[in-house]
Formats: sequence, structure tokens, C-alpha cells
Amino acid sequence: MDIIVSGRHINITAAIKSYAEKKASKLEKFFDRVIKVQMNLNVESDRHTAEMIVSAARGSMLIAEVTDHDIYAAIDRAVDKLERQLTRHKEKLYRKRARKGTLPPGLTEKPPEGEETLPVL
Repeated sequence: MDIIVSGRHINITAAIKSYAEKKASKLEKFFDRVIKVQMNLNVESDRHTAEMIVSAARGSMLIAEVTDHDIYAAIDRAVDKLERQLTRHKEKLYRKRARKGTLPPGLTEKPPEGEETLPVL
């Protein structure tokens, strides 16, 4: 998983970068097919904005943007939002997969012993 941290109107210090990377690396625990996390940090007067864009397998993109008075709090809240989004995304994928692989009620793959199958018209 690639983690890219960039800033606008802010100098990305080593402390901010390591904190952001540490928090973003936790996202892989919620969905193992995360390819890239891009974090854009922005400062306008006393408003700190953290925008996170997660690229997952099969072209899925999840975005979270949070504004706060503290850059660290903004990063934390953005990661929390993405955790919920990734969990919901994963559940949706598995629900769709389970539904696709099941047969309609009343049908079985093999007919019971001694019965013949009739062609479906």
C-alpha cells in the first residue's frame, strides 16, 4: 500500500508525516485490497483540512474530508470516516458475492436419488 502525504500552505514536518502514515496504515486492517492512500493537508488561517483519497481494487475510490482546528484531530477524524466507509464497502462486496453464488430457494445442485431431472423450458 502506497501512502502519499502532501500539503498546501503547510510545511509537512517529519512528525506530521509519520503520524499521518501511521494512521493511514491502519486502514489496511479494515479492507485488505487498499492500493493507495493519498492525504492532502491544507491550512487556511486557523482551519486545518485533511482530505484522504483511498484507491482500492477494481477502481473503487473512497474520499473523506474533515476540517478542524488541529491538524492531528483532522487526520484522526478523516481516518475514522474512512474506516466506516471501508467497512461498509467490504460488507457490500461480500453481500453481493454471497447473493451471486446462491441458488434460488427450492433448487438443489443435484437431484435426489432415484429422481430424474426434467429440462427447464
